[in-house]
Amino acid sequence: MTDPNFHITTPRLYLSHLIASNDAHCDFIVHLYNTPEFVASIGGTPTSITTTAAARQYIENRFQAEHSKNGYGTYLVSLQPNSPGISSNNSFSEVLKECTPIGTVSLTRGLGEDAYKAPDVGFAIIPELNGKGYATEAARVLIDYARENLGVDAVFGFFAKGNARSRRVVEKLGFEDRGVRSLKCFGGAASEVWAFPGMDADLEVYGL
Repeated sequence: MTDPNFHITTPRLYLSHLIASNDAHCDFIVHLYNTPEFVASIGGTPTSITTTAAARQYIENRFQAEHSKNGYGTYLVSLQPNSPGISSNNSFSEVLKECTPIGTVSLTRGLGEDAYKAPDVGFAIIPELNGKGYATEAARVLIDYARENLGVDAVFGFFAKGNARSRRVVEKLGFEDRGVRSLKCFGGAASEVWAFPGMDADLEVYGL
C-alpha cells in the first residue's frame, strides 16, 4: 500500500505519492494531463484520462504498479505551504492538504517487455508555473534520493526531438547528450536520449 506520509523535501517543494483514494490527487491528474502542453509532450494525441474515475484507475494500475515493481515511479510535486511545515502534531498527509499541487516528476522503466534496465526521468509542471525551475528542482532531488536510497546508478532523459524545455532541464541536471534514437517505449518515435554522467558508452547494456 502506498504510504500517504512518504515525502521528499526540497527548498520549495514536496514530492509525495499520488493516492488513488484521494479525489484531489485524481482531479489534479485530470487537469495536468489535459493541458495543451502535456498533450503536445506525448505526441499530440489527447489523453483518455478525462474523469476522476479514469485518473483513479490510472494511479492504481500504472503508478502504484510501477512503485511495487521498481521501488520508484511517479510522484506528485507540490508547493510547500506558507504556513509552518511539518511538526510533531501534524502528519504529512495533513500538511499536504495545505499545499498546492503543481505537477509530477517520475523515474520510470515501463512494466512490460519494452522496459529498459535504467529509468527515464520525466517531469510535467502546470503551464502557468513553467520557467521557475520547479521541474529541475524536483528531478534533481528525486534522482539524488534514488541513488542514495534505492541503488539507482543510471538514469536516462528521453523526450521528443526538439523539445527545448526538456532539453534545458536535463542540461541543468548535468546529463550528457547521447543523440537521437527510435525508442520502443515511445512507439518508435525519434527521441532525444540523454544520460546521467558515468553511464556506459554502449547503451545496449540498458536495453536501448
